[in-house]
Amino acid sequence: MLLVGGCYTNLQLEGRSILSDKDKQLVQDLALAWDLPSPTEKNRRWLFEKLLIHAVVGRVTRQIKQLRRGLKETPMWALVTQRPDTVALLFPKEGAGHFSPEVLLQRLTWPHEDSDDDECSADTKCRVSGYLRQFIANATPTELTNLVKFWTGWEIVPPSLSVEVVESRYPTASTCFETLRIPGHYKDYTSFKHDILACISTCHAGFGLV
Repeated sequence: MLLVGGCYTNLQLEGRSILSDKDKQLVQDLALAWDLPSPTEKNRRWLFEKLLIHAVVGRVTRQIKQLRRGLKETPMWALVTQRPDTVALLFPKEGAGHFSPEVLLQRLTWPHEDSDDDECSADTKCRVSGYLRQFIANATPTELTNLVKFWTGWEIVPPSLSVEVVESRYPTASTCFETLRIPGHYKDYTSFKHDILACISTCHAGFGLV
């Protein structure tokens, strides 16, 4: 199982088991998004290794290079070299954020129920928002931390967080805008919890197709 960003893909390419039509479509969508060929019986082992390397190494290396270039092109580099005491404030250590469900819920901006331009009805928004509220209220500290990291890109809760209910397959996050987008197709809390746990568990490996 390879978990990636806002969705999860069952990649059994490593073995010889027959992929279901759903799995084939998920793998193909992911491969095309990363400029890789569609899966076949001949390339499945090669494709598995390419996807794994790209997810674990390739994107992280590119992100580190972008961060280094950004630091050097802005006054930030001069600041951290001349004022080492600011490093902890600018780059909080992982695990430095401690918060409760109450703090997280207080900072949420829930979907507006009366907008005519939205993809989902007011009833759908209310139902799915209720699932998210229930998940946050009952989540473990680790699950809350993973949710915030998936949502924003790090473990510190910002002053405000946004939620949108949209038409999609799995939950996704726009970390730059601190917005969590949840599909409106969920009809029960169990299926919602299953997918949200799968998605937020990917926060340590990357943020999918972003």
